[in-house]
Amino acid sequence: MNLEVLVLDYNGTLALDGQMLESVRESLRHLSPFLEIHILTADTFGTVEQQCEGLPVQVNLLKTLDHTQEKADYLLQFGSREIVAIGNGANDQLMLEKAHLGIAVIGFEGASMQTLNSADLVINKIEDGFGLLLETQRLKASLRR
Repeated sequence: MNLEVLVLDYNGTLALDGQMLESVRESLRHLSPFLEIHILTADTFGTVEQQCEGLPVQVNLLKTLDHTQEKADYLLQFGSREIVAIGNGANDQLMLEKAHLGIAVIGFEGASMQTLNSADLVINKIEDGFGLLLETQRLKASLRR
């Protein structure tokens, strides 16, 4: 794989009750030289802009009522570029399915069973996913057949 774009869900994946962990901020900074980073969110708590201020990410607020399809359709803009997507909720299912590499995170809120079944990998916490992307030999070992 030659992953180029990282698309992330916000609440439940990167944040708990709208508040991003400091370890997530550090990881996003470390990943940004290697991946173009996008965050998709309905911004349930209204905090995403403030929480992402100064980070090397593009924040995209969901606009439609069908967040599941909107997240999946968002990936289309990247054409043939290889995408890794990480999420936990039911509305992340199609996004993970359509990405070159879909990672479901159980995390703070748990994870939707449909999303888990659509993922290529399942991780316990977001830091584990970032570790896979930073130390690619781990990712290679997990996906080897």
